[in-house]
Amino acid sequence: MSTVGIYLKIKESREMKRHTVEYVAIQMEMTVQLYLKVETGDVDLKISKLDKLAKVLGIKKSELFAFN
Repeated sequence: MSTVGIYLKIKESREMKRHTVEYVAIQMEMTVQLYLKVETGDVDLKISKLDKLAKVLGIKKSELFAFN
């Protein structure tokens, strides 16, 4: 899976949980603008932030990298 697929999975996971961008940004301790850049792949996350994002979204990190 390409890195674009990973960011798409992040967005899809957020939408499936019905979390707003604002909610996830607050939980991630970042601005909405920065979080949106995460979802579009303009900003890469450090592993620690990826761990936190997976917890906020209620998914395993491995799900982000799983091939469909």
